[in-house]
Amino acid sequence: MAVIVSDIDQPRSTMLGKISIFLVWLALASALCWSETVWRDEVRALSLALQGESFIDMLRQMRGEGHPALWYILLRAAHVVIGSPVVLKIVALTVATASAYLLVFRLKLPVSTMLLSLFSSFSVFDYAAMSRNYGISMLVTFLIVLSWKRGARKGILLGLLFALLANINVHSVVLVGGFLAYWFFDLVLTRPRPPLSAFQAFATAVALAAVGVVLCLLTVYPTFNDAGQNDLAGKNFALLALHALSAASSYFMGFYPDGILQLIVADPLLAGIFASLMAVLIYGSLLGLANRRQAMFAAALVLLGLSLLFTLVYPGNYRHQALWLVFMIAITALTMPRPGSAEVAGTEAAGGVVKIGRLCFMILLALQVVSAIEKVSQFLFTDIPLSRARDLGSFIQSRPDLKEAIIMADPDYLVEPLPYYVSNRTYLVREERFGAIVRYTRNARLSLSLADILRTARQLQQSEHAPIVILLSQRLERIGGPVSLHESYNWLLSLTPEDISAFLSETTLIKRFGPVAGSDETFDAYLLK
Repeated sequence: MAVIVSDIDQPRSTMLGKISIFLVWLALASALCWSETVWRDEVRALSLALQGESFIDMLRQMRGEGHPALWYILLRAAHVVIGSPVVLKIVALTVATASAYLLVFRLKLPVSTMLLSLFSSFSVFDYAAMSRNYGISMLVTFLIVLSWKRGARKGILLGLLFALLANINVHSVVLVGGFLAYWFFDLVLTRPRPPLSAFQAFATAVALAAVGVVLCLLTVYPTFNDAGQNDLAGKNFALLALHALSAASSYFMGFYPDGILQLIVADPLLAGIFASLMAVLIYGSLLGLANRRQAMFAAALVLLGLSLLFTLVYPGNYRHQALWLVFMIAITALTMPRPGSAEVAGTEAAGGVVKIGRLCFMILLALQVVSAIEKVSQFLFTDIPLSRARDLGSFIQSRPDLKEAIIMADPDYLVEPLPYYVSNRTYLVREERFGAIVRYTRNARLSLSLADILRTARQLQQSEHAPIVILLSQRLERIGGPVSLHESYNWLLSLTPEDISAFLSETTLIKRFGPVAGSDETFDAYLLK
């Protein structure tokens, strides 16, 4: 309980200020969470969690999905109690609230770092409003920091937390390596040298962490989403790894707000300038830990580890990149000197390099706050949602004639968020089966034509004797000639004027949905005649 309960010896004004800040965060995160339209990656996890007759069946069927089991176990357990898809939002917001509580009341951080971290995009939106497993990584990372002093005595507690962290997502395995690296460097560099029992505790933690990492890998691999991995065929592995190590900051451009990212896309010159600035901010942030070498080495290794992961295994989006910021916050809190200790004087007298480094990290966090402001403006003050799945669900429910309709789509993944809103059956054209979980595999129909989609819809109509709704992300009237369009990782869709004409003659456009922000989940809905 000492890890969780806040300090009670703080001045009353300080405690009231923290309570007020926490309540503002809670109101903001809750508003974003309940206003956000869930999208496919969120609902996909719930669909995976609910498959099978038991927990064991679920774990067996989800093997190879690409994520460890912890998030799915939490969702299934919560669904047993609540019995509604809303568990997605409840579990995600609960985890985020616990993380925010620890950040405000328990972690020893400068006030500026705490505030900027609390109101960053990852804390307010990506790890709170978005129902994904990455928010659990932040919670467990903070728990590791708070358990460090007691857990380092024998290593069992920290080892168990490391094993838990490794089974949240693959990227968190890199964070486990970062914590172990910090511990190792601390043992090696500390003078006088720690007793043998300290090394034994470290070895115990390493062993438990290794068990967790192995369990993660056994759950994730071999993956059935082989198309989702980086294709390294014909590429020089050594050169790729060298690039990841030498230009790590280039994999973290998502730290910029959307407004800057739009400038980067529009102007190659600005892209180079902002890439250089990001390198300065990231490597400069590491220098902010220069007077705590163990922490600096660990943070640098996590940065390089994530860069290698993004290069060799999975591409990195913002939710993955932000885990480095979480680790930086954690390692800063872990190495903060206690008031009145001998380390305080050294910290206050930090050299100019360290002060510049801390400024760089503050600027990085400030950029995340700007991103959060963009998210708040977008999702609370405009009518443009993340996905049009909720609008489609409302439309389907308003049409009694579509109650039993089968819904198919191109791209197939457009049907994945629908189980959150409607109970209609969905059909995956490229895999030629009913279901709501797309397998991103190279063993599917990688190339489709509009004629193939129409033919499949007609066959379904005849075999199932049900209305067929077809969702298309392409606006057919904009296609002026034969085209072959890339979709998802490795899919192709071929469109010709003749196929478009035939499709329009055999279907009725029943609803056109408007623009979206932050995803591609908008579409035209057609009903097969």
